[in-house]
Amino acid sequence: MGIVKSDIPAGLTAGVRALFLRSMETAPSHYRKLAMVMPSTKSEEKYAWLSSVPGVREFVDERRAASLQERSFTIENKTWEATIEVERAALEDEQYGQIKLRVQSLAEAAARHKEQMVIDLLARGFTDECYDGEPFFSSTHPAGSATQSNTGASALSASAVQSAISQMAKLTDEEGRPLGVVADTLIVPPDLEWKALELVGSILGPETSLNAINPLRGRLEVIVSPYLTDANNWFVAATKSALKPFILQERTAVEFEALDGQSGSESAFMRDRFYYGVRARYNAGYGLWQLAYGSAVS
Repeated sequence: MGIVKSDIPAGLTAGVRALFLRSMETAPSHYRKLAMVMPSTKSEEKYAWLSSVPGVREFVDERRAASLQERSFTIENKTWEATIEVERAALEDEQYGQIKLRVQSLAEAAARHKEQMVIDLLARGFTDECYDGEPFFSSTHPAGSATQSNTGASALSASAVQSAISQMAKLTDEEGRPLGVVADTLIVPPDLEWKALELVGSILGPETSLNAINPLRGRLEVIVSPYLTDANNWFVAATKSALKPFILQERTAVEFEALDGQSGSESAFMRDRFYYGVRARYNAGYGLWQLAYGSAVS
């Protein structure tokens, strides 16, 4: 027996689900570079382990365990959705190509949302608090009896970026031992894209009249994000260690669901409409402030 019109939604749903998952995997995003993806099993998760990793010491008499810090950070999961509506007539007229394009766009929107959540943490980092009670970007992060800074106010320039890299490299743990932070990523808004690329791509120093070698060349990867709306602020991050500046907490992975003729839905019967959508539970929050630097340019 050949395929009839009533068979189309079932076949289409299987195809677009596979297309959606493939599109999700290949959608361009940087959130995995900037954020630790942490599984979640509850409505919220408490991170008491932040800034609690001890340094290595000589085993002289007995082990000295480092307890979890009293300070902690809690991330509450949120539920997200996105849905597209398809006229049944479009299926009957075999407009499958248009439907698949919309499904691909839905997948890309789902990937962009995680990206936006992580980048928004950067933008809000000058005011939003992290695990130590200070804004994520602050000049007064407590470190034992002293304070440390991961922020500045200089406009984007070669000297400002070099200063930020050096400042991050000198950060220590609460016992005064160097953390060994190596900055590797420069994050800027679209307004600073060409300036950033010039700073890290020029063979010669872009801000000197002398034929001096550019020490920043190839030193940093540049991320240009449209979610950074301030035209002047810029950021540096260290992203190549197991720990990251941010946390992307996932309770329920993105799920693709269909409400079509095969599901016996009221919408298909009463309104001649099919619906395809996604649902997920996750949220983003601050990880280690030591792994990021932000310049709030006035």
